[in-house]
Amino acid sequence: MEKRKILALSIVAAAIISAAAVFSLQTLTPRPGISKIILAIQPTQNPLDIAESSKSLKEFLEKRLGVQVEVYVPTDYAGVIEGLRFKNVHVALMGSWPAYLAVKNAGAELLLAEVRTVAMGDQKVNATYYYSYWIVLKDSPYKSLEELKGRRACFPSPISSSGYLAPMARLIELGLVSRRGGEPVDPREFFGEVIFGGGYGQCWEALRAGQVDVTVMAGDVSYELYTKAMGESRVLETQGPLPSHGVVVSQDLPDDLKQKIKDAFLELSKPEYRALMKRLVSALFIGFEPKTASDHLGSLQKYIEETGLQYT
Repeated sequence: MEKRKILALSIVAAAIISAAAVFSLQTLTPRPGISKIILAIQPTQNPLDIAESSKSLKEFLEKRLGVQVEVYVPTDYAGVIEGLRFKNVHVALMGSWPAYLAVKNAGAELLLAEVRTVAMGDQKVNATYYYSYWIVLKDSPYKSLEELKGRRACFPSPISSSGYLAPMARLIELGLVSRRGGEPVDPREFFGEVIFGGGYGQCWEALRAGQVDVTVMAGDVSYELYTKAMGESRVLETQGPLPSHGVVVSQDLPDDLKQKIKDAFLELSKPEYRALMKRLVSALFIGFEPKTASDHLGSLQKYIEETGLQYT
Protein backbone atom coordinates (compact mmCIF):
# COMPACT_ATOMS: atom_id res chain seq x y z
CA MET A 1 0.00 0.00 0.00
CA GLU A 2 2.83 2.33 0.97
CA LYS A 3 4.65 1.53 -2.26
CA ARG A 4 1.54 2.46 -4.26
CA LYS A 5 1.35 5.88 -2.50
CA ILE A 6 5.02 6.53 -3.20
CA LEU A 7 4.55 5.57 -6.88
CA ALA A 8 1.46 7.78 -7.20
CA LEU A 9 3.26 10.73 -5.58
CA SER A 10 6.20 10.19 -7.95
CA ILE A 11 3.92 10.29 -10.98
CA VAL A 12 2.22 13.49 -9.74
CA ALA A 13 5.59 15.09 -9.01
CA ALA A 14 6.86 14.18 -12.47
CA ALA A 15 3.77 15.67 -14.05
CA ILE A 16 4.19 18.89 -12.05
CA ILE A 17 7.86 19.14 -13.04
CA SER A 18 7.00 18.52 -16.70
CA ALA A 19 4.28 21.17 -16.65
CA ALA A 20 6.63 23.61 -14.97
CA ALA A 21 9.25 22.92 -17.61
CA VAL A 22 6.75 23.50 -20.44
CA PHE A 23 5.55 26.74 -18.78
CA SER A 24 9.12 27.90 -18.37
CA LEU A 25 9.92 27.13 -22.04
CA GLN A 26 6.84 28.97 -23.21
CA THR A 27 7.67 32.07 -21.19
CA LEU A 28 11.28 32.13 -22.38
CA THR A 29 10.59 31.45 -26.06
CA PRO A 30 9.55 34.58 -28.08
CA ARG A 31 6.04 34.39 -29.43
CA PRO A 32 5.65 34.50 -33.21
CA GLY A 33 4.46 37.71 -34.87
CA ILE A 34 5.64 41.32 -35.02
CA SER A 35 4.56 43.78 -32.35
CA LYS A 36 6.22 46.87 -33.85
CA ILE A 37 6.85 48.02 -37.43
CA ILE A 38 9.87 50.19 -38.17
CA LEU A 39 9.18 52.52 -41.11
CA ALA A 40 12.12 54.34 -42.71
CA ILE A 41 11.54 57.44 -44.82
CA GLN A 42 14.43 58.42 -47.04
CA PRO A 43 14.54 62.22 -46.78
CA THR A 44 13.66 64.19 -49.91
CA GLN A 45 13.60 67.47 -47.98
CA ASN A 46 14.54 68.78 -44.53
CA PRO A 47 14.56 65.71 -42.20
CA LEU A 48 13.08 67.85 -39.40
CA ASP A 49 10.04 68.65 -41.55
CA ILE A 50 9.63 64.96 -42.38
CA ALA A 51 9.87 64.00 -38.69
CA GLU A 52 7.03 66.38 -37.83
CA SER A 53 4.77 65.18 -40.67
CA SER A 54 5.56 61.55 -39.93
CA LYS A 55 3.59 61.70 -36.67
CA SER A 56 0.34 61.78 -38.65
CA LEU A 57 1.48 58.88 -40.82
CA LYS A 58 2.47 56.90 -37.73
CA GLU A 59 -1.01 57.30 -36.21
CA PHE A 60 -2.69 56.40 -39.50
CA LEU A 61 -0.67 53.21 -39.93
CA GLU A 62 -1.05 52.08 -36.32
CA LYS A 63 -4.84 52.14 -36.72
CA ARG A 64 -4.71 50.15 -39.96
CA LEU A 65 -2.02 47.64 -39.02
CA GLY A 66 -2.96 47.04 -35.39
CA VAL A 67 0.67 47.24 -34.27
CA GLN A 68 2.94 49.96 -32.98
CA VAL A 69 4.75 51.93 -35.71
CA GLU A 70 8.07 53.70 -35.27
CA VAL A 71 9.17 56.17 -37.96
CA TYR A 72 12.89 56.41 -38.69
CA VAL A 73 14.32 59.25 -40.78
CA PRO A 74 17.87 58.25 -41.76
CA THR A 75 20.61 60.63 -42.84
CA ASP A 76 21.43 58.50 -45.90
CA TYR A 77 20.11 55.59 -47.91
CA ALA A 78 22.75 53.09 -46.74
CA GLY A 79 21.31 52.90 -43.24
CA VAL A 80 17.90 51.98 -44.64
CA ILE A 81 19.29 49.21 -46.84
CA GLU A 82 21.32 47.78 -43.97
CA GLY A 83 18.22 47.99 -41.76
CA LEU A 84 16.18 46.02 -44.30
CA ARG A 85 18.96 43.48 -44.68
CA PHE A 86 19.28 42.85 -40.94
CA LYS A 87 15.53 43.10 -40.28
CA ASN A 88 15.88 46.30 -38.22
CA VAL A 89 13.66 48.09 -40.76
CA HIS A 90 10.41 46.55 -41.99
CA VAL A 91 9.05 49.14 -44.44
CA ALA A 92 10.77 51.94 -46.36
CA LEU A 93 9.74 54.84 -48.57
CA MET A 94 12.64 55.28 -50.99
CA GLY A 95 13.74 56.82 -54.25
CA SER A 96 13.99 54.43 -57.19
CA TRP A 97 17.78 53.97 -57.18
CA PRO A 98 17.98 53.18 -53.42
CA ALA A 99 14.88 50.97 -53.79
CA TYR A 100 16.68 48.98 -56.50
CA LEU A 101 19.70 48.58 -54.20
CA ALA A 102 17.42 47.47 -51.35
CA VAL A 103 15.90 44.76 -53.57
CA LYS A 104 19.29 43.68 -54.92
CA ASN A 105 21.45 43.87 -51.79
CA ALA A 106 18.97 43.40 -48.94
CA GLY A 107 16.50 40.97 -50.50
CA ALA A 108 13.71 43.51 -49.98
CA GLU A 109 10.43 43.36 -51.90
CA LEU A 110 8.90 46.25 -53.82
CA LEU A 111 5.20 46.50 -53.00
CA LEU A 112 4.09 49.80 -54.50
CA ALA A 113 5.22 52.56 -56.84
CA GLU A 114 4.37 56.21 -56.45
CA VAL A 115 1.96 57.74 -58.96
CA ARG A 116 2.96 61.35 -59.55
CA THR A 117 1.98 64.24 -61.79
CA VAL A 118 4.80 64.60 -64.30
CA ALA A 119 5.37 66.36 -67.61
CA MET A 120 5.66 64.36 -70.82
CA GLY A 121 6.11 66.48 -73.90
CA ASP A 122 3.68 69.37 -73.53
CA GLN A 123 1.24 67.50 -71.28
CA LYS A 124 0.81 66.74 -67.58
CA VAL A 125 0.09 63.08 -66.83
CA ASN A 126 -0.28 60.92 -63.74
CA ALA A 127 2.16 58.02 -63.99
CA THR A 128 4.66 55.86 -62.12
CA TYR A 129 7.40 56.86 -64.58
CA TYR A 130 8.74 59.86 -66.50
CA TYR A 131 11.51 60.85 -68.94
CA SER A 132 14.52 63.14 -68.99
CA TYR A 133 15.98 65.16 -71.86
CA TRP A 134 19.34 66.43 -73.09
CA ILE A 135 18.70 70.09 -73.98
CA VAL A 136 20.51 73.06 -75.53
CA LEU A 137 19.29 76.64 -75.95
CA LYS A 138 17.17 77.29 -79.03
CA ASP A 139 19.85 79.44 -80.65
CA SER A 140 22.59 76.88 -79.94
CA PRO A 141 24.61 75.80 -82.99
CA TYR A 142 24.62 72.18 -81.78
CA LYS A 143 22.12 69.86 -83.44
CA SER A 144 23.18 66.56 -81.83
CA LEU A 145 25.07 65.26 -78.82
CA GLU A 146 27.84 64.04 -81.10
CA GLU A 147 28.69 67.68 -81.88
CA LEU A 148 29.24 68.48 -78.18
CA LYS A 149 32.50 66.57 -77.81
CA GLY A 150 34.91 68.63 -75.72
CA ARG A 151 32.18 71.10 -74.70
CA ARG A 152 30.74 71.94 -71.28
CA ALA A 153 27.94 69.94 -69.60
CA CYS A 154 25.98 70.37 -66.37
CA PHE A 155 24.42 67.45 -64.49
CA PRO A 156 22.06 68.03 -61.53
CA SER A 157 23.63 65.40 -59.26
CA PRO A 158 25.80 62.27 -59.50
CA ILE A 159 23.08 60.33 -57.65
CA SER A 160 20.20 61.45 -59.88
CA SER A 161 18.74 58.61 -61.90
CA SER A 162 17.08 60.98 -64.39
CA GLY A 163 19.75 63.69 -64.33
CA TYR A 164 22.89 61.56 -64.54
CA LEU A 165 22.42 57.76 -64.63
CA ALA A 166 20.01 57.57 -67.58
CA PRO A 167 21.69 60.38 -69.58
CA MET A 168 25.05 58.62 -69.23
CA ALA A 169 23.45 55.37 -70.39
CA ARG A 170 22.20 57.28 -73.44
CA LEU A 171 25.75 58.45 -74.20
CA ILE A 172 26.89 54.80 -74.08
CA GLU A 173 24.06 53.74 -76.39
CA LEU A 174 25.13 56.45 -78.86
CA GLY A 175 28.72 55.21 -78.71
CA LEU A 176 30.04 58.52 -77.33
CA VAL A 177 31.47 57.07 -74.10
CA SER A 178 32.34 53.58 -72.90
CA ARG A 179 33.30 51.70 -69.78
CA ARG A 180 37.04 51.12 -69.59
CA GLY A 181 38.45 48.21 -67.64
CA GLY A 182 35.11 47.58 -65.96
CA GLU A 183 35.22 51.02 -64.29
CA PRO A 184 32.09 53.21 -64.08
CA VAL A 185 31.54 55.38 -67.13
CA ASP A 186 33.07 58.88 -66.92
CA PRO A 187 31.45 61.86 -68.72
CA ARG A 188 34.87 63.54 -68.93
CA GLU A 189 35.76 61.01 -71.59
CA PHE A 190 33.51 63.00 -73.91
CA PHE A 191 32.93 66.45 -72.43
CA GLY A 192 35.72 68.96 -71.90
CA GLU A 193 34.18 70.25 -68.66
CA VAL A 194 31.65 68.60 -66.36
CA ILE A 195 29.74 70.46 -63.62
CA PHE A 196 27.40 69.00 -61.00
CA GLY A 197 25.06 71.92 -60.38
CA GLY A 198 23.17 70.61 -57.36
CA GLY A 199 19.76 70.58 -59.04
CA TYR A 200 17.88 70.99 -62.31
CA GLY A 201 17.18 74.66 -61.67
CA GLN A 202 20.86 75.43 -61.13
CA CYS A 203 21.89 73.61 -64.31
CA TRP A 204 19.19 75.38 -66.29
CA GLU A 205 20.44 78.75 -65.06
CA ALA A 206 24.00 77.76 -65.99
CA LEU A 207 22.80 76.92 -69.51
CA ARG A 208 20.91 80.20 -69.84
CA ALA A 209 23.94 82.15 -68.64
CA GLY A 210 26.18 80.50 -71.21
CA GLN A 211 28.30 78.81 -68.54
CA VAL A 212 27.65 75.39 -70.12
CA ASP A 213 26.65 74.22 -73.58
CA VAL A 214 24.27 71.41 -72.66
CA THR A 215 22.34 70.13 -69.67
CA VAL A 216 19.58 67.71 -68.68
CA MET A 217 15.94 68.45 -67.81
CA ALA A 218 13.44 65.95 -66.36
CA GLY A 219 9.69 65.58 -66.40
CA ASP A 220 9.46 65.31 -62.61
CA VAL A 221 10.64 68.85 -61.79
CA SER A 222 8.17 71.62 -61.00
CA TYR A 223 5.92 72.26 -63.99
CA GLU A 224 6.91 75.93 -63.96
CA LEU A 225 10.61 75.07 -64.34
CA TYR A 226 9.86 72.39 -66.92
CA THR A 227 7.74 74.61 -69.18
CA LYS A 228 10.19 77.49 -68.97
CA ALA A 229 13.23 75.35 -69.74
CA MET A 230 11.60 73.32 -72.49
CA GLY A 231 10.06 76.43 -74.04
CA GLU A 232 13.47 78.08 -74.40
CA SER A 233 15.47 75.03 -75.48
CA ARG A 234 15.74 72.23 -78.02
CA VAL A 235 15.76 68.54 -77.12
CA LEU A 236 18.70 66.59 -78.50
CA GLU A 237 18.00 63.21 -76.87
CA THR A 238 15.40 61.58 -74.62
CA GLN A 239 15.93 58.79 -72.09
CA GLY A 240 13.52 56.75 -70.02
CA PRO A 241 11.22 55.53 -68.73
CA LEU A 242 12.50 56.40 -65.26
CA PRO A 243 10.73 54.94 -62.21
CA SER A 244 9.18 56.96 -59.40
CA HIS A 245 9.63 56.39 -55.64
CA GLY A 246 8.67 53.04 -54.16
CA VAL A 247 7.46 51.33 -50.99
CA VAL A 248 9.68 48.37 -50.12
CA VAL A 249 9.32 45.85 -47.32
CA SER A 250 11.53 43.30 -45.64
CA GLN A 251 10.95 40.05 -47.52
CA ASP A 252 10.40 37.87 -44.45
CA LEU A 253 7.35 39.79 -43.22
CA PRO A 254 4.27 37.55 -42.93
CA ASP A 255 2.09 37.68 -46.04
CA ASP A 256 -0.96 38.88 -44.14
CA LEU A 257 1.01 41.80 -42.69
CA LYS A 258 2.42 42.68 -46.13
CA GLN A 259 -1.13 42.81 -47.44
CA LYS A 260 -2.20 45.10 -44.59
CA ILE A 261 0.74 47.38 -45.32
CA LYS A 262 -0.11 47.44 -49.03
CA ASP A 263 -3.78 48.21 -48.32
CA ALA A 264 -2.86 50.97 -45.87
CA PHE A 265 -0.54 52.73 -48.31
CA LEU A 266 -3.08 52.38 -51.13
CA GLU A 267 -5.59 54.11 -48.86
CA LEU A 268 -3.13 57.02 -48.61
CA SER A 269 -3.89 57.65 -52.29
CA LYS A 270 -7.19 59.22 -51.24
CA PRO A 271 -7.35 63.00 -51.79
CA GLU A 272 -7.59 63.75 -48.06
CA TYR A 273 -4.12 62.29 -47.47
CA ARG A 274 -2.30 63.81 -50.46
CA ALA A 275 -1.10 66.92 -48.68
CA LEU A 276 0.55 64.74 -46.03
CA MET A 277 2.18 62.44 -48.59
CA LYS A 278 3.38 65.35 -50.71
CA ARG A 279 5.44 66.39 -47.68
CA LEU A 280 6.72 62.86 -47.04
CA VAL A 281 7.25 61.40 -50.53
CA SER A 282 7.35 64.14 -53.17
CA ALA A 283 5.58 67.36 -54.08
CA LEU A 284 4.17 65.59 -57.16
CA PHE A 285 2.50 62.75 -55.20
CA ILE A 286 -0.91 61.52 -56.36
CA GLY A 287 -1.07 58.01 -54.96
CA PHE A 288 0.39 54.51 -55.01
CA GLU A 289 0.01 51.64 -57.47
CA PRO A 290 0.93 47.95 -56.98
CA LYS A 291 4.13 47.11 -58.86
CA THR A 292 6.79 44.43 -58.77
CA ALA A 293 10.49 45.24 -58.82
CA SER A 294 10.93 43.76 -62.31
CA ASP A 295 8.08 45.88 -63.69
CA HIS A 296 8.97 49.13 -61.98
CA LEU A 297 12.76 49.04 -61.75
CA GLY A 298 13.67 47.13 -64.91
CA SER A 299 14.76 50.18 -66.93
CA LEU A 300 16.80 51.47 -64.00
CA GLN A 301 18.60 48.13 -63.66
CA LYS A 302 19.52 48.34 -67.36
CA TYR A 303 21.04 51.82 -66.92
CA ILE A 304 23.01 50.74 -63.85
CA GLU A 305 24.40 47.68 -65.61
CA GLU A 306 25.31 49.69 -68.70
CA THR A 307 27.09 52.50 -66.84
CA GLY A 308 28.49 50.75 -63.75
CA LEU A 309 27.61 53.90 -61.78
CA GLN A 310 27.29 53.72 -58.00
CA TYR A 311 24.80 55.53 -55.78
CA THR A 312 27.40 57.37 -53.68
